[in-house]
Amino acid sequence: MQNFYQCPTCSSALKAGKQSYHCDGCGVDFEVKNDIAFLLDESQLGWADKRLRDDFYNGLLGKFYQRLMPLLSLPARPFAISKLDWLIFLCTWLTLFGSAYLALNFFNFKFPLALFGFSIFAVLSLFLIKHVHFFHLLWTAIPAKLSLERDKYVYSSSFAGIHATLQEQLKSQNKPLRLLDVSTGTGNSLLRHGWTKMNAELTGFDLSETMLRQLQVTAKNQQIPMDLVIGDATRLPFANESFDVVTNYGAINGYTNIELALNEMTRVLKPGGYGVFLDEQLYDKATWIERQYFSKVLSSHNLIHHCPSEFLPKEIKDVTVHQVYEFYYLCIFRKPF
Repeated sequence: MQNFYQCPTCSSALKAGKQSYHCDGCGVDFEVKNDIAFLLDESQLGWADKRLRDDFYNGLLGKFYQRLMPLLSLPARPFAISKLDWLIFLCTWLTLFGSAYLALNFFNFKFPLALFGFSIFAVLSLFLIKHVHFFHLLWTAIPAKLSLERDKYVYSSSFAGIHATLQEQLKSQNKPLRLLDVSTGTGNSLLRHGWTKMNAELTGFDLSETMLRQLQVTAKNQQIPMDLVIGDATRLPFANESFDVVTNYGAINGYTNIELALNEMTRVLKPGGYGVFLDEQLYDKATWIERQYFSKVLSSHNLIHHCPSEFLPKEIKDVTVHQVYEFYYLCIFRKPF
């Protein structure tokens, strides 16, 4: 167990036990279940964060996150790597139309077939009503994809290139690093973008146990050592200046208190450390259908829809915002020495 955890309520240092952490400041014990530390003060949790966790990440979408989430970014992803997702998309349309036809002609078919069609249509309809962004995906995906293909976006700096440059700078320090991935989810970004190849102690942090359990399995299968912590991004349970790098992929724009979350990321960074965060932001030349797709699907769960660099602490002067894709920004900042 790490020794740099602190209480999310009173900020006192936590004492490690066999299956818990104890806070002498407020007398609370925080449990450790199956190698995940639950360092969360539920009473302080923001409304938007709680809503996303309970209705989204801890629900059906969270359990099938690896399969369902790529569908939301379908128009923005290269066709070569999303053929299966487009097949799923088209099969969904066919299923919806077929079941709707059976349901609307309920009395013209034999009972088992009619009931089956009606049941499928009802289940799909309820899912689309509850998760309306998937409904909007059905009508925006194809025209948005055609629009994006007609006028290709040319970025000044690539997502992969920016990461490679930063990671080379960090490697040149020739020392072990500590890296925290906030709102890591299933760890896709942490595992895919070169961070596991660094000489670094990794900590995956998220609000959803459903998501972290999936990361736990993946990390174990890939033999990647990693500490896993459940907590609130606006009250990080880590001591000041604990990490060399803090990353956050796809969560900042949806926090209840974005400014507090960015302040927390900065607080736990060591002087000279780097913060990296990515989320949705629309590029300037977006067409009408691209804007519909962006607002109703990709960024529908966000409270803001641009890079919130204005919420970074005032002492942060070294900030660079890149529009790395049509619908995403990448922000890198450095904490002053």
